[in-house]
Amino acid sequence: MSKMIIQTVGTVTKEEKLTRVESETFTNMLLLESQLPFPGYHGLTVPDKLEPDSVFTITKLMYNDERIIRCIQRVKQNLSVKFDAAPGTLNLQNKDVHFIRFKYLPYRSVGDVVDEFQKCGIDFKKGRKIAPFTTIIKVRKFFRLNEIEDGIFADTEDEHMAYLLIPMQLRWSAFKKMTTDIRYNVQDPHYDAAQTSIYGKQGLLDFVRIWDKNSSVEKLRYLREKYLEAIEKL
Repeated sequence: MSKMIIQTVGTVTKEEKLTRVESETFTNMLLLESQLPFPGYHGLTVPDKLEPDSVFTITKLMYNDERIIRCIQRVKQNLSVKFDAAPGTLNLQNKDVHFIRFKYLPYRSVGDVVDEFQKCGIDFKKGRKIAPFTTIIKVRKFFRLNEIEDGIFADTEDEHMAYLLIPMQLRWSAFKKMTTDIRYNVQDPHYDAAQTSIYGKQGLLDFVRIWDKNSSVEKLRYLREKYLEAIEKL
């Protein structure tokens, strides 16, 4: 049977502890970054980075995704700086806000990129002091996935990322508890898990997104089996 190739849009949902960016970014807008980009990963092979994994710029208004995506295209055309960007939402001080998440963008280049988005008509919240906080983050992005075996997909852009197909959407509380329980029973618990929903031909498909520096098909197969077993017990 031929393997499935998925190219579509969807949402990644995860919990992260965010803090205000303190590095020089040449902008006075409100910027947040993750204190630990993959909070479930406790391996020793992820070095401390001088540059951010992700920067979240909080927008002043709740712009629709199409407008943000069109501006991302325009900014990439106007600047020589290479970066990845995607829209999303999080809860900041008990209020849902929209953001643009930047990846692979050096601190020193953030100001230039933000300026270009403002020229495109996107306004951002001004910077202010914010204590570190934990929130659920939802990022809407484009996926390119290759099925490596039944129900297990590899990300074509990140070799450490994989997606395990599950039969239903889970409430965040149920997913979090399930993930914690499974981690206690895995020989190698050094991985991060998040929820993912993407658009397929038949409708929405649900996955567990796994980030693992030292993953294997055998480990991914085992994790999927455990998630499927846990879902059957709900």
